[in-house]
Amino acid sequence: MTTSALPRSVAKEPHGPARRTVGARTGGRSERVVNAVLAATIAELGQVGYLALRVEDVATRAHVNKTTVYRRWPTKEELVIAAVREAWDQDDALPDTGRLRTDLVALVQRSLAFFDRPEGRALTRLITVELADPEVERLVRVLKEEVHEHRLEVLRRAEARGEIPPGIDGRMVLDAIFAPVISRVVRFREKVEEAQLERLVDLVVRGVEHGGARLPR
Repeated sequence: MTTSALPRSVAKEPHGPARRTVGARTGGRSERVVNAVLAATIAELGQVGYLALRVEDVATRAHVNKTTVYRRWPTKEELVIAAVREAWDQDDALPDTGRLRTDLVALVQRSLAFFDRPEGRALTRLITVELADPEVERLVRVLKEEVHEHRLEVLRRAEARGEIPPGIDGRMVLDAIFAPVISRVVRFREKVEEAQLERLVDLVVRGVEHGGARLPR
């Protein structure tokens, strides 16, 4: 019997710092503080970048004591990951149109919309200006792995529907679509037209349907 190669979601990150449950809020002041700190982190990130970002400045911008920040996010890396994760709407429900092609198109459209917002421009600065720093490189890698793990669900659904064969390298499929699109937007500041996006998704999906990106046995 053939076993699916697409890993099931796990509660723990495969790499990087353990994910803090920033969404577990009690409401009221606690929720307002979390929202204010994460928004302030994104604002500072867009203004000064990761390397020059100081927790003290985030606290000042959010109008909280810096110990409040450190209590929830002991390191700057954890704070920035939490802020980008929240801004990226990573935990939002995935598109579920009943077809892999339209699910993937919707996912890419969501990413393009993110990079067009201030939060996305803050992440763009990390990727284009500061990625050579080992700490930034690790942070970006952790975020990418989280996002990939979340998006793999659309491929699991497609496999369950019989749209694609089992044994597909899901991360390769996602990279084949997202890497060229995000590279054009982030690195070269180019606009990706809807028709171009759809052609790229069609190219990758058709290859997958015919056994492309299959993992070696």
